[in-house]
Amino acid sequence: METIFKRRSVRKYTEKPVSDAQVRQIIRAGMAAPSAKNSREWVFIVLRDPEIYKTFSEVHVNAFAMKTAQAAILVCADLSKEQDPGQGWWIQDCSAAMENMLLEATDLGLGSLWLGVHPKPDRIACLKEICKLPEGVEPLGIVALGEPTKERPAIERYLEDQVFLDTYGTPWEK
Repeated sequence: METIFKRRSVRKYTEKPVSDAQVRQIIRAGMAAPSAKNSREWVFIVLRDPEIYKTFSEVHVNAFAMKTAQAAILVCADLSKEQDPGQGWWIQDCSAAMENMLLEATDLGLGSLWLGVHPKPDRIACLKEICKLPEGVEPLGIVALGEPTKERPAIERYLEDQVFLDTYGTPWEK
C-alpha cells in the first residue's frame, strides 16, 4: 500500500540517468500483469532518443514532461496475439501492464507519468510513424521516467461516497 499511495504523476525530472537495469525491471513488472486469456500481447519500446520526445510533444499538449524525461517506454499491443480478436481486451491488458510499471518505477525511487496515446488518432499516427510500428501493432500509452525534481507526499484518495453495497446508491457500511 505504501508504494500505491506514494505513486504520483511526475512531470519534471532531474538530469540523472535512468539505467537500463531500472528500465528492464520496470518492463518486467509490466509483463507480470494479468491479461485476458493470458494473451500477453503487449510490446514495449524503450525510448531514449530526445528527438522522439520532442516530436511526440508536438502532438500531445500535455507531454511536456518528455522534455526532461531520462527514459520512456511506449506500451503497445501486437493484435495478432489476441486470444479473442476484435474484442479490445488489449486495452485493459496494456493498461494493467502500465499500472504495474508505474508502481515499480515508484518502488525504484523514480518518478513516472502515464501519457495517453490511445484513442487519439494524431498521437497514434505520430508514434506509428516515428517508432516504425508495423501493421497490427497499436500504441496505448507512454510511461515517462526520471528522478523527480521534488519529493511529493503520499496521498490517500479513498472516497467513501463512491462505494456501494449490492446496488448503486446503497451505502456500503464499514
